[in-house]
Amino acid sequence: MKKMRAPLWLVAICLFIIWAILGYKYQLTYNEGESMEPAYSNGDWIIVQKRERLPKNWEPDRYDVVIILDKQLEDTLCKRVIGIAGDTVEIKEGLIYINEKKLEEPFGQGEILFYLVDENGDTLRYWEGPQAGQPAVKLIDQKFEEVPKGYVWVIGDNRELSWYGLLKIKNIRGLIIL
Repeated sequence: MKKMRAPLWLVAICLFIIWAILGYKYQLTYNEGESMEPAYSNGDWIIVQKRERLPKNWEPDRYDVVIILDKQLEDTLCKRVIGIAGDTVEIKEGLIYINEKKLEEPFGQGEILFYLVDENGDTLRYWEGPQAGQPAVKLIDQKFEEVPKGYVWVIGDNRELSWYGLLKIKNIRGLIIL
C-alpha cells in the first residue's frame, strides 16, 4: 500500500496544478439543446474562455461562438455572432442578409422560422411559436436597423430551432474555444 501512495499523491498534485492553471482562465461546460447543431450537439462538452479573462476591451468577431446570459430565463445559451456593430441585418424568406448581401457561411443550416420579438417588440422565444418539427405558417421576413455599438446580432447554427436577435456585448459570458 505504501508503494501506491507516492504515485497517487503525484497524480493528485499534477491534476490540481492543471486545474489551477486552466480553471482560472477556462471553464468546461455542457451544451444543452439543438440550436447549435451541427457544430455542437446536445450533450457535447465545450471549453469556454471566461469573459473576465479576455482582454478588457474585447469584442467578439463575426462567427465567434459565445456563451450568453439570457436574463429572462436566468440561463446561459450558446449562439454564433453573425452581425457586429455597424452591420445591417435583414431576414428575407428565412435567410439572413448582412449589409444587403445574402449570408454565405458554412455554419448555418435551415431557414429561420421563429421570431425573437413579436410585431409589438415584446420579447418571445422560439418555443412560444410553432413547435419544433411542425411547419411554420411562413418563413420569417424582418428588417433590422444597424447593429448599434456595444451590441452583436446572434443566432444558433440550427436556424430552424433557434431564436435570434440583438444582444448586448456585456451579456456575453465567454468565448467558446473548443
